Amino acid sequence: MSDSTHLDRIITAKRAELSARRGDGVVSARELEQQLAGLQPVRDFEAALRAGPAPRIIAEFKRASPSAGPIREGADVATIVKAYEDAGAAAVSVLTDRHFDGSLADLEAARAATSLPILRKDFILERSQILEARRAGADAVLLIVAALEAPTLKQLIDFAREVGVHVLCEAHDSHEVDRAMSAGARIVGVNNRDLKTFEIDRNVALEQRPRVPRSFTFVAESGIEAPEHLRQLRDAGVDAALVGTLLMGAEDPGAALASVLDAMG
Repeated sequence: MSDSTHLDRIITAKRAELSARRGDGVVSARELEQQLAGLQPVRDFEAALRAGPAPRIIAEFKRASPSAGPIREGADVATIVKAYEDAGAAAVSVLTDRHFDGSLADLEAARAATSLPILRKDFILERSQILEARRAGADAVLLIVAALEAPTLKQLIDFAREVGVHVLCEAHDSHEVDRAMSAGARIVGVNNRDLKTFEIDRNVALEQRPRVPRSFTFVAESGIEAPEHLRQLRDAGVDAALVGTLLMGAEDPGAALASVLDAMG
């Protein structure tokens, strides 16, 4: 493995993409108010993850991933997120990064197709991305601790709160979990996938669960491939689980989610 990790390469590409469109200009309070005027109300992402039997499912839409390659080429986001809603998902996650064959248009289409809260999953580095997520219909955004310096992480969490967007703050170890909580995150996600190597260890989220007080919402991410994995998370007191490849790789993603939930009992 070279010194340049998967995450490094994606973040470098994202910075170049943002730079090409002028980056993060300062928005005045008045300009911000004008940009938010007339937008639909934000749906309560955190409340959805805490309502009903745990773990609640954030069902993910993605056509591809850097680690798995193509998963479901040409998939229609509206059809699939509606199927997720019908099957009992608590919320949906939509990949908008090009490395996952996604775009903001997918987020907009998802917003029109489902009444569930929607997470914009991307590599967010600037306030402009949070604002565009809000305008496109996102109710929550993903912030990755490993991709952000401490001051920037706090600034982005504060800005998301200012525009009414929830934050799923993703960590990978105890140090990052502590950073997420100290920066003001209320929803802490622990990713079983190491974003440097893309390898999965399903014990990571289970090991970090005791570190996060029950007053926070705890989400397990990646590597959830069977009902028994969800039962392990339930027994550990995990509030919600983000499930993507298992569903998107199935013949019928909605039916696959319904089957998993049914097997949970």
